[in-house]
Amino acid sequence: MSRHNTPTANNRQTEEAAVTSCDAIKLADVTHAKLADPLLCPRLEHCAIHRHPFFQDLGDQDLASLCQRSRLHTLEAGEMLCREGDRAERFFIVLSGSVKLFRVTDQGSERVLGSAGADEVLAEVAACSPDGRYPWYAQSLEPTRVRSFSGALLREMVAGRSDYMMNVMRYVAAAMSQTVEERTILTAQNARERLVQYLLSLVPGADRRNTGVVVELPLPKGLLASQLAMQPETLSRVLKELRNRGLIQVAQRQVTLLDRAGLQEFVG
Repeated sequence: MSRHNTPTANNRQTEEAAVTSCDAIKLADVTHAKLADPLLCPRLEHCAIHRHPFFQDLGDQDLASLCQRSRLHTLEAGEMLCREGDRAERFFIVLSGSVKLFRVTDQGSERVLGSAGADEVLAEVAACSPDGRYPWYAQSLEPTRVRSFSGALLREMVAGRSDYMMNVMRYVAAAMSQTVEERTILTAQNARERLVQYLLSLVPGADRRNTGVVVELPLPKGLLASQLAMQPETLSRVLKELRNRGLIQVAQRQVTLLDRAGLQEFVG
């Protein structure tokens, strides 16, 4: 994919209006704001920022400081949020819509790595390092709103707060564990096993039901096929096979697991 022909959101940053009453957000990018007292995060119930595990243990003033220096990115479908190899100066929270994460192979084709939807954080690990680089391209799949935060400010907070540093380390460890699980799925030798393992990985850990479990495919099927290292027609064939065996039902991107134990037995 060309680095020059794809539009980016860098010049489309706007103020977030009528979405939150948080003064820190309202003052984002207002460089000469004079305040008598430090801003404090109001911890609004609907706000995805303070509720996210990555920001756990941050105080109200730290959260407000991050938000005051944040930016809102409004992307149309197909716009780039960031590019692989660029300095990770900012990290992101997806507010609405979805983002595709991918790399470009030496042959120039896309290799889909995954996606991110509402309330998900992107590039937080890379932004924690002063030399961090974005590990993938991030491109919107649909009209998407993303808020970005200063990596430099985050590093200052991590360096000055041992309790927050421990929280970041726990978060990074969990992220690495998820990456290992994703790579384990890709090591499966055949497409059927990769797809079944992937479907089972979408089930919330607390859900122990054997039947009637509904999962949502986070990517369109063509992109999901790329992520699972198979051709789109192979994905369609395996889904049909599982459906004909009475193991799943498929409705667009919604998959109902009719026999969870049967799926596990099916791939051994």
